[in-house]
Amino acid sequence: MTAVVLTLLLSVEAFPGHAVILLYHRFGDERYPTTSVSMEDFERQMRFLKEKGYRVIPLGELVKYLKEKKEIPDKTVAIAVDDGYRTTFRAYEVLKRYNFPFTVFLYMEAVGRYPDFLTIEQIREMERSGLVEFENHSYSHKPFGLMKDTRAFLVDLDTSEKRFEEIFGRKPRFYALPYGFYNRKVLEILKKRGYEAVFTQDPGNVGSGTDPYRIPRQAIVGSWSKLDNFRKKLLREPLPVKDILPPYGFLEENPPSLAGAVLEEPDKYSNCRIYISELGWKRAKREGEMVFVKDLPQLKRKWNRIGVKCINTRTRRWAYTFWMVIRSR
Repeated sequence: MTAVVLTLLLSVEAFPGHAVILLYHRFGDERYPTTSVSMEDFERQMRFLKEKGYRVIPLGELVKYLKEKKEIPDKTVAIAVDDGYRTTFRAYEVLKRYNFPFTVFLYMEAVGRYPDFLTIEQIREMERSGLVEFENHSYSHKPFGLMKDTRAFLVDLDTSEKRFEEIFGRKPRFYALPYGFYNRKVLEILKKRGYEAVFTQDPGNVGSGTDPYRIPRQAIVGSWSKLDNFRKKLLREPLPVKDILPPYGFLEENPPSLAGAVLEEPDKYSNCRIYISELGWKRAKREGEMVFVKDLPQLKRKWNRIGVKCINTRTRRWAYTFWMVIRSR
């Protein structure tokens, strides 16, 4: 067997695919440079996906892969837009030309009411196209994931679902967390309420083992929206882990005794690093399946994202997993 044939077989069989969920907020809105992508950059990104043979699928199809624990085909992409700003309609005109499906998570208090947001007429037009799914992004868009008391979240959830049903005549299937903030109680409530999937803003990609109630998305906004960075995010792999420490949600101790993860396939990964928002990246220590850092200082921020990245020694790509922790007091 020639080296070329062997390489082709390995790339198809040994390295399972992953999905990237591209997350956008505003389009061509110079008033908000940190949450917007220019229309020129957005057009370049969509053209890149088309020319490079990426498979852009509805978010619902990706959730089905996760629910059925099926391997995700390589070069799979889903597109999400949070909030439902009126500039979403500019993106719709571009995506319609490429025939790319996408999902808009609506800030339910604002759409159809506030000047900066989609009108009901625009929502109806997008809905009729068959390319756009609409889902829930809360009623008041408050940081419920940072709150220990869930009463305000429950009231908001009821109110958002009532307005969603008034507009669409159905219950929402998916929920995107405001600001990407979450804790265990919030996720448990959404699961019990019957949501099929919940979406964060943890900056990772999606593998067949991804938790459907904590699905990461890659934010394409501001300085992160240039094509170079866009291409890098497409190539990042999900890092399969058995456990994470400290667990996501409210910290039981501060400082944590350590931060890290138990790898599912430790022999595949090397050069691991650990990230904590207020501390940056640190070289990880390794003991068997465990990669970690310890002797941490007390965390001062209200919330931090913790991440682990390692090089996949077979694909030579970086693989990542992220989660969020919240200071209790």
